Amino acid sequence: MRYCPFPYPILFLAIAVLTACQRDSDGTDYHTEAFEFFGEYNGSIGNNGEHNYFICLADDTFDARGAAKPGASYYYFDIFSSQSVPGSGITVPPGRYVLGVPGATNVGTFTPNYSLFVGNDRTGKPIEIAFTNGILTISITETGTYEFEAELTDLTGMTHYMHYVGPVALSDKSQGIINGYQPLASDLNILAHAANATLYDMDGLGDGISNVILSFTDMDLDAEGYAMPPGSILNIDCYMRLTDNGRIPAGLYGIAADWGQRDSTLSPGEEINGQLVGTLVENYGDNAFLGLITEGSLHIIDSTELQYNITYVFHTDTGYELTGSYHGPLNLASASTASISKDGPGLHRPVPSPLTRQHYKVRMR
Repeated sequence: MRYCPFPYPILFLAIAVLTACQRDSDGTDYHTEAFEFFGEYNGSIGNNGEHNYFICLADDTFDARGAAKPGASYYYFDIFSSQSVPGSGITVPPGRYVLGVPGATNVGTFTPNYSLFVGNDRTGKPIEIAFTNGILTISITETGTYEFEAELTDLTGMTHYMHYVGPVALSDKSQGIINGYQPLASDLNILAHAANATLYDMDGLGDGISNVILSFTDMDLDAEGYAMPPGSILNIDCYMRLTDNGRIPAGLYGIAADWGQRDSTLSPGEEINGQLVGTLVENYGDNAFLGLITEGSLHIIDSTELQYNITYVFHTDTGYELTGSYHGPLNLASASTASISKDGPGLHRPVPSPLTRQHYKVRMR
């Protein structure tokens, strides 16, 4: 499921909804003293190899689901700079950073694409507002503690002052670590006996195109719905025009570079900034293996009483073949807010690709 250009929909809201911040007496509209630091280092992912540091400074932690707490203020900065100085840990290089140009990743800037304020309105609903200009200054105090100071103007024309003094620790997402999976190293034949189909709302698709993620597994499911190894899970990121009665249409679907813009297309599997996106296969035995699917097709044959006959032939980015079939019901359900929330608190830079949703969780013995 593709992300929109900002990590959240940007809402043009009146001044009154920003109740999480306090009006400053010296001229700044909103003043936030941050006490929490969250950050990740994503390596040299810039247009010309610039190094990325995605951070969040807040006056409170996230809740248990990783969402913003009511009344709290969160400032996200998508920073591009030089490589962190080698040492015991990764830190953000001190310096002066300015709000950059959309799509650019110049050293000494933070991008308007993913830098924004996140808070809550008076009813507790989340709000997100981007910035039109701003300066972020990072320095080290005499005691060796980091100090962050930001002066920003948001899309409503209001000014923000944000200040943080404290420790800086970033998780390293630069090594392509994919959640502990080993690379798939064999062909697979998945004769699935369970399937899930979920419809996701998203912007930027072709006319009438919907995003549906299909998940198939040949593993047995326990009473709580957990998949029991050994076996595999196949996640297919599909783009299609649904039938007039809202069903998945029959047809031949293929991996395509212009996925999402044409009917009957599938997105390829990728790993971006530690996140799994697109079409992929997971295989579980003594260890967990992952295959990113980059070629192949899915053939759906519609039959009576909501039954489908489905076959697939795919190849991974390392050349292994995946074949198989499924016969049975495929009832399409819409994603709920709960189903797309984070599994736990944390920070991840958004990626401009379909995010793989895991419909089957594996119970490892």
